[in-house]
Amino acid sequence: MKKNISIIGTSLLLSVIIPFFYDQGWSFLYWMDSVFLIGLFLLMIGGVLLLIEGQFFTAFIRSTKHFFKTISKKEQIIQEIEGKKEERTRGYRKSFPSAKIYWFVGLSFCLISLLFSTYIVYLGR
Repeated sequence: MKKNISIIGTSLLLSVIIPFFYDQGWSFLYWMDSVFLIGLFLLMIGGVLLLIEGQFFTAFIRSTKHFFKTISKKEQIIQEIEGKKEERTRGYRKSFPSAKIYWFVGLSFCLISLLFSTYIVYLGR
């Protein structure tokens, strides 16, 4: 729970600080832009974490190891002499933070900024 609050708090703090780096200074529109950009960034982080959790890259690692074993004559001779069969490599397993909070916060930020932007465009400034 503390991690969720810290991610939300850090994102909100960044969304308030980032508009000061624009040339024109701080305004509500620049703040909405930074909220949207932070939301997109959090969605990308959540997507990457989801790919890693789902072991998307494990197949590439296995096929690369298999490829280099098959093209290496020395490795083939050693396996023939020792009578070993091809061993299965286990997947890389590491615990990562849950991607759900990044998806939730990122999607919330994007939707909030989209709603405010739509409101400003269609109902005036």
